[in-house]
Amino acid sequence: MHRHVHVLFVVAVLVLSSVLVIRQVLANQSAHVEAREDFIVLHQRGHLKIAEHRYQLLIQSLPKLSEGELWNDFQRTAMIVDLKTPQLDNLIWKYHVSVKNELDKRIERRVEQAIERAEQK
Repeated sequence: MHRHVHVLFVVAVLVLSSVLVIRQVLANQSAHVEAREDFIVLHQRGHLKIAEHRYQLLIQSLPKLSEGELWNDFQRTAMIVDLKTPQLDNLIWKYHVSVKNELDKRIERRVEQAIERAEQK
């Protein structure tokens, strides 16, 4: 009976830890979406100085984002900007290009890894 208490305690700690990790991941994703949407609305409403600060923060966070978050940002910004015309003075367009470049880097790394795995087999 005493042994079962320890097992139950360990299971309870693992479950609690898992819940906390999942909660933190969801909070981080939610915070990023909120930061991206704040940036977009501030830029569209003409608050360019604040939008530029938000842009810098988003750019710095790109390497830390998951591929899913990058794809969401890519799709969200693609709906706003004209992809055929470079808009060097538009921060949303610049963010879109930066997200695309980060995705391209990751895709290239994935291709290299896939080739290495294929050659090992």
